[in-house]
Amino acid sequence: MHTEISDGVFLIDTLAAGTPGLVAGYLIKGERSVLVDAGYPSSANSVLTELKLLCGRGSQVDYLIPTHVHLDHAGAISRLAKAMPKARVIVNEHGLKHLIDPSKLVATATSLFGENAMAVYGTPEPLPRDRLEAVGELYDLDLGAGKRLRIFYTPGHAWHHISVLLEDERLLITGDAVGLRYSGFSFPIPATPPPGFDEEQYVKTLTEFINVNPVGLLLPHFGYVREKVGAFLETNIETIRRWTSMAAETVKAGEPVDRIFEAFMADVVNRSGLARDEIPDHVTRSIKFSAMGCYTYAQEKIAKQ
Repeated sequence: MHTEISDGVFLIDTLAAGTPGLVAGYLIKGERSVLVDAGYPSSANSVLTELKLLCGRGSQVDYLIPTHVHLDHAGAISRLAKAMPKARVIVNEHGLKHLIDPSKLVATATSLFGENAMAVYGTPEPLPRDRLEAVGELYDLDLGAGKRLRIFYTPGHAWHHISVLLEDERLLITGDAVGLRYSGFSFPIPATPPPGFDEEQYVKTLTEFINVNPVGLLLPHFGYVREKVGAFLETNIETIRRWTSMAAETVKAGEPVDRIFEAFMADVVNRSGLARDEIPDHVTRSIKFSAMGCYTYAQEKIAKQ
């Protein structure tokens, strides 16, 4: 499943765990082509099918760019790279080692999701070092035909996170540097899982996005934000500050992480107008992981004071 966002820019639904509308990748076609984010390992065949439909050279692209190395973004990269032997993989320098040896990444994901979910998501394969190009704070990539990309470091959600600005179109592929916006929710839901969440960096990244002044945001979870972009980003900042404040108060009171989860769920229920049992399971799971990340961050911050 795919949708054309603008000329040469496509959303590819990776059909995460066979479900539409959860995880998106973005294909940009100039004289050369790039796929930003690729979904879980088990999504590789779905992505290859869409690339075959969209690319004039079968399923080949020139570059594969995971915004970060979490499984729902980089998990399929190794299998896609094997199917596309000429494609270069561009990754932030802090995430490089996890694509070469994903064992630690898999262990962390298994501890969060559980064995049953990992069986559905799949396990990433190691990538040879010579297929990888590590980038730091800023990297420019010209695809030709008016498709110029600015790849820049955007930590906060994770320390190995990058985002991609399509300079001429002023479209910003955010990765998880912004909150989730699934169907039925008009507001962003922060994605702050352990172990890499950092509130200060998260807010700094969102402020940089506001200063970039994009005309649209291309979200992995999920889709194109084209209206009130600045307000959407401002709401991200307001929400993350409120959530981290709630987490800090909970930690100071000596209460468990479950209390933070319940507070976050109540916030989403209140803002969405939905009943608690109407919140989809994938949103509830994400809020649970965000509560864990905020709890860990608050503990570490308070310990330093």
